Amino acid sequence: MQMFDNTRKDLIVNSRGERYIDYRSTLSPRFGLVWLHIGLGYAALAAILVCLVYLQQQYMSWWWLSVPAGGFMVGYAVAYIHLFTHEASHYNIAAGKETNDLLANLFLGSLVGMDIRFYRSMHLLHHQYLGTTRDTEKSYFEPVSTRFIIESLTGIRVWKVMTHRNKNVQLNDDGSAADVIARNKRMFLASAFLNVAFVVAFLLAGYWQAALAWLIGMGSVFPFLASVRQILEHRQEAADSAVDYNTVDHGASHRMFGDGLLAITLGPAGFNRHLLHHWDPQVSYTRLREVEDFLSDTPLGRSIEKSRTTYLKTFASLFRF
Repeated sequence: MQMFDNTRKDLIVNSRGERYIDYRSTLSPRFGLVWLHIGLGYAALAAILVCLVYLQQQYMSWWWLSVPAGGFMVGYAVAYIHLFTHEASHYNIAAGKETNDLLANLFLGSLVGMDIRFYRSMHLLHHQYLGTTRDTEKSYFEPVSTRFIIESLTGIRVWKVMTHRNKNVQLNDDGSAADVIARNKRMFLASAFLNVAFVVAFLLAGYWQAALAWLIGMGSVFPFLASVRQILEHRQEAADSAVDYNTVDHGASHRMFGDGLLAITLGPAGFNRHLLHHWDPQVSYTRLREVEDFLSDTPLGRSIEKSRTTYLKTFASLFRF
């Protein structure tokens, strides 16, 4: 980690004498792959809902299993789709910034109620102030604990995040905060309307199990996964649960989670290679594997190997009762 932060990109050369900054210029985003992955997320979400409708029709008495299982899967699929907002915040889902933001709001922001400009305002500050008290994405300030899990699954944490995220944008206001916040409020209201209409439509059609699973997924599972994922990416194992990292710098920390099924679905859009993304944020996630291959043939390869882990191992090492 320390070596990555202190290494200038223009000095990195692999064993073949290629400079990283020259190689980097060839790594254009693969927009088709981005939309294939987003499409797969929506296809999975649709399949889950179809299965819930079928299970209600054929196995009504099993609702006590199908509803919570369906709720978990809905939340997982929404969390997967939402992470492509991150790629959009770096202008990597379409050629042209206006098109990028339009598509992001239409296909991503409308689902979870977050305007792309609002997300970008928070996320760029996260890159700038990672590990400090000024970080705007600060779930990792808290330990993964029984209390954290209960608050996340019961909606308490959703309320905390929503009531503080405007303050996070205002933390380093460049004069645009008011407009960005207003845009996000409109997006949130539009998304809330769409979600309510979706649930009502299922209820009117008689498919109450799908409606209930949607509410559980959106209100409980999705926010839980979003919060715990960020903790697993950035919280140091040596972090003290008794310390308030809103007042004391936590310090920067990143990890590499690999290409297993859990890693690429819980951490899609490059989150499974979070170390590399924070090191060179503007490179599309569709090219991070190539960045990893290049850097593995440089002195930075050793740091990459040391940072390798899995989400499950990290969860086990960070969990505090």
